[in-house]
Amino acid sequence: MLPETELNFGMKCVKLMLFVANLMFVLIGFLLLTIGLTIKSIYSNFDHFLVNHYYDASKLAIAVGIIIFFVAFFGCVGALKQSVCLINVYALLLFLVLMMEIAISIVASTMRYNLTDIVRKEMTESMKFYNADSGYLWDSTQYNIQCCGVVGPHDWDEYSTEFNLTKVPRLLMDSRSDDLLSSNIAENVTVYDVQIAFRVPTTCCINESCESQHSVYSEGCLIAITYIINECALLLGIGALCIAFIQILGIIFANLLAKSVRKLKTQIEVERSERRQHIYEQLANAANSKQKVSPVLYTPTSSEA
Repeated sequence: MLPETELNFGMKCVKLMLFVANLMFVLIGFLLLTIGLTIKSIYSNFDHFLVNHYYDASKLAIAVGIIIFFVAFFGCVGALKQSVCLINVYALLLFLVLMMEIAISIVASTMRYNLTDIVRKEMTESMKFYNADSGYLWDSTQYNIQCCGVVGPHDWDEYSTEFNLTKVPRLLMDSRSDDLLSSNIAENVTVYDVQIAFRVPTTCCINESCESQHSVYSEGCLIAITYIINECALLLGIGALCIAFIQILGIIFANLLAKSVRKLKTQIEVERSERRQHIYEQLANAANSKQKVSPVLYTPTSSEA
């Protein structure tokens, strides 16, 4: 059996590792909470373009980040009190959090499947309500991302009569090259505003004048939005998985500490029992030795007689 001092030293080392692991978990919880809040904020910018389940992973990450703070505090209390029960409960809570982090990674990964089709459908549907709920969202998206429509400016053609959209003229030139217009060689160029190229919201225009189809963003918003959502889901999935692997260390440290505490307490009880038994044996031997001593008989001498 190991000496008590050696067990104490080993338990102190494991306890120190558990405190370090708990400090890491607090930082990890803060990181996971920050990632969840950031991604939820990014997704809220495209609220009308996403279905509700796209928020599940970020909400779960926020919840797990908060739970990790309480679990880390619980682990510190268990380590200080050297309670095997508290430490075992702490290890169980870590395991449950580990399962939740794996669930975050799975949910974030599934979000990437059929993402383009889902977002395209939601964006096309939201264009019908441009003058209502989705107007601000469409304007802010097109202005910030510098895009127009779902796949291009012509996506707004269907709604040109319903909404008050900006008329963009189509420029027809009798020259062979568009470079003549940009080089301001007006003597060889004749420009005719003969028809409307398309009607778009003003946020599709590169400048305020929006004088031609070349002054409108030609790229649609679908590619940019799906890229942002895809990268956020990838970041959340990989981050949760990495945190889960790190958290396995905490479970190992908790089990080692519980084992050390259990071993030390068992050895202390054994030593107490041995000391108690030794005391009982000493008392019994003392009692037996007193009984074995022969009585001294007093015999009077002749003078005393």
